[in-house]
Amino acid sequence: MDSTLPINTGALANSLGLAVEQVARAVELLDDGNTVPFITRYRKDQTGGLDEEQIREVQAKLVAARQLAERKLTILKSIESQQKLTPQLARLVENADTTKRLEDLYLPFKPKKQTRAEQAREKGLEPFAREILSGQDPARDLESRAADYLSPEHELNSTRDVLAGVTDLIAEFFSEHADLRDKLRHALRKHGKLVSGKGPAADVTAQEQGTGAERGGAVDVAPVSPGPSVAAEAADESSTSPAAATETEPNGPDASNEENEGDAAKAALRAQRRAQRKSKKEQRHKKLVASFTNYFEFEEPLGQLPHHRVLAINRGEKARVLRVKLDCDVDLLTRIANETLVDAGHPHAEFLLGAIPDVLGRLLLPSLERELRREMTDAAEQHAIDVFAVNLRKLLLQPPVCGRRVLAIDPGFRSGCKAAVLNEFGMPLAHAVVFVVGKEEKIQAARKTLAELIQAHEVSAIAIGNGTASREVEQLVSSLLGEELQSLDISYVMVNEAGASVYSTSELGREELPELDPVHRSAVSIGRRLLDPLSELVKINPSNIGVGLYQHDLKAKHLRDSLDAVVESCVNYVGVDVNTASPALLRYVSGLNQLKARRLVEYRQERGPFRTREEIKAVPNIGEATFVQAAGFLKVNAGTNPLDATWIHPESYDVAQQVLSKIGEVPQSAVIVDKVEETPPQATDGEPDVAALSGELGVGEWTLRDILLDLTRPSRDPREDFEAPAFRRGIMKLDDLSPGMEVPGTVSNVVDFGAFVDIGLSDSGLVHISRLSRNYVKSPHEVVSVGDKLRLWVLEIDKQRRRVSLTAIEPGTEPTSSQGKRAEGRPAKSKSRSARKPKAASRGAKQSKAHGAGAAKKRRKSEKPKPVKPITQGMEEGTEPMRTFSDLMQFYDKKKPDSQDQ
Repeated sequence: MDSTLPINTGALANSLGLAVEQVARAVELLDDGNTVPFITRYRKDQTGGLDEEQIREVQAKLVAARQLAERKLTILKSIESQQKLTPQLARLVENADTTKRLEDLYLPFKPKKQTRAEQAREKGLEPFAREILSGQDPARDLESRAADYLSPEHELNSTRDVLAGVTDLIAEFFSEHADLRDKLRHALRKHGKLVSGKGPAADVTAQEQGTGAERGGAVDVAPVSPGPSVAAEAADESSTSPAAATETEPNGPDASNEENEGDAAKAALRAQRRAQRKSKKEQRHKKLVASFTNYFEFEEPLGQLPHHRVLAINRGEKARVLRVKLDCDVDLLTRIANETLVDAGHPHAEFLLGAIPDVLGRLLLPSLERELRREMTDAAEQHAIDVFAVNLRKLLLQPPVCGRRVLAIDPGFRSGCKAAVLNEFGMPLAHAVVFVVGKEEKIQAARKTLAELIQAHEVSAIAIGNGTASREVEQLVSSLLGEELQSLDISYVMVNEAGASVYSTSELGREELPELDPVHRSAVSIGRRLLDPLSELVKINPSNIGVGLYQHDLKAKHLRDSLDAVVESCVNYVGVDVNTASPALLRYVSGLNQLKARRLVEYRQERGPFRTREEIKAVPNIGEATFVQAAGFLKVNAGTNPLDATWIHPESYDVAQQVLSKIGEVPQSAVIVDKVEETPPQATDGEPDVAALSGELGVGEWTLRDILLDLTRPSRDPREDFEAPAFRRGIMKLDDLSPGMEVPGTVSNVVDFGAFVDIGLSDSGLVHISRLSRNYVKSPHEVVSVGDKLRLWVLEIDKQRRRVSLTAIEPGTEPTSSQGKRAEGRPAKSKSRSARKPKAASRGAKQSKAHGAGAAKKRRKSEKPKPVKPITQGMEEGTEPMRTFSDLMQFYDKKKPDSQDQ
């Protein structure tokens, strides 16, 4: 047997929709140790211009294919060691194209646990079972044949015992039938439903749920300060005069009374703490149960379950608030099993068919249910990771705010707001703590302190963290800019502060800002995120940046690997200045790691800034191979060679020199580091003939085009193409809004059901997926991304609950129902409602052609209106939460007549 199985590059290319030659070259480059960013930018001629996403897909498919090949070898060796490997079975194993198919084939040969079938096998009944399956003559009279296997020693005292054991063996054989498992799996995917109902924790109190924690001392609950009565008693005791204390007999009645009073006070304090703990637990438990009420009577076809709903149901099941099962038509599954396993003319068909209910109920369906639930969860988790990755990329690639001094504020209530002033390079100049709530004198002192910091250090931008108390800080800053600082050209912006506290207490935070307390390091981090988001956010574990969906329910390793790839991609997409980059940034550069990044910074600190890229080779641990991978992404600004400040790789410097000579320029005049030259050199008539020049210079066309582009705009920051942060001077209030009013907004997060948008209120508004575009939108990520600026209009305002419904569709241009207006998304569906069928969606920019008004109109003609579960009186009054968008729209519809009458 071969020690390795070859990888089918053709199948790999076919699955990705790429040319075989492209995939083959990409595989070779990856196997040679080249990084994805390096291949993407500097090996386009070999790969035919594959982009980074395509190369990462090739890499992922290659890893999966090799893992499958290794598993095939393991299985073949295992079956061969059992002397059961036949040529036909070997071919089936080698041709298996999925892990599931492979494991189905291996199932009959896996080591068995102590099952009922294994017990029957130990009693010697397997030959009889195989006789029955094969329909051999000796087994035609089952009763008489079963008598031959009677054995009191093996507890086979009757033919009934023998046939029961044989049935267990046949059930095992049937359950290991690869084709049957595949057919049932397909039927469950197509016809199965996920059903959920109340779980055991839904009806019990938090007290019953947490009795173990109570007995354990409930150490997770913070100590509670004594109440007024207890505090007063303590004050009375502490105010006893020394004379009175000395006059009292130590063992007298007064001392006894004081002890009793002290014991009573302690008992009262303990009772109060217990009551508060119980109250908090009850509130948390009620909130938990309320968040899953829409899933108490829920069912939906497996093929229509959105990913975020799968994760939500899993979370409810884990909390024991939900009971979840997979439901399907048992008659359909039985018919499939009968047709697959038993031939109509089999002499023992009736006996074999009698084993099938046991096969399905005890062996197959529980196994397949677990498998499909795991499959749905894996897909949902991968989707959540993809959502996180898309949002993270947009956050990392936000344009830097250059040349401005920043006042950064980390909001807080109890311990105050931490403020730090940073210079244009992110170095702290001053810091302070101010209070934006509480007594008036504290608030006035905060205004004075902030005004003094702004004026003393000539601050031109204010960065406010978007955490607790952020809106109170925004109100104060807005008031300050409108009054005391009205004459100054200053504006503020909200900054995502997720992970700032983690950085402030990290080893890196202590190393970078040793002179500051952790609370002030958080403020510095917030300010630096405005000045250069990428350089600062790479210092934080990507999973701590809160732009994901159910991110805390995901496998840590999968999430970390995917997000690290995003950070690596962004860093190499932007490039780094080798003389200013931190180790945290350098470690993501192609070819570098944490150790090499540290060595590079140490070399720079010891010997001064790098003057050329060639000097990087002198750094310990950076050899020729590392230099090749990293050099193009490490830029040396104001060095001795102007080409070192461009994207041109040192291996192409000779070609670049020849190009410049051909078009009548020299490097010193063609490459401008301090100022980007937007137009190409005009030394020749028209654009150069790339194909002809490529042949003349002996270089690939892809490489030549990149060199020409890099010479045209040498120091261009690709982040310039993205939306800049939205600065403002005034705050938006709920009372300022009215239906139909146009408001600008910045997308703060994108999830499956829509986009959260910051319009300046205390909470982000939600633009539902159905309101993002007049055309059908399969995924919000097709039309919006984190950081995008949108024109929005106010639909409805719920002042009682402080909620605003927004739309990106201009009033008067909304599609009518006949034009295919998207049905509102529902987080849950009752058993009494049929689930909405999924719609096919086109991809990318072509979606408007495939799913415009005409296509939607055709699709809707045959659809019947779906019954809607009405909202309760409590929902109308605001005493019960609304957890579906359908409920929300009903609420708005009911309020419309009232507002029109008024």
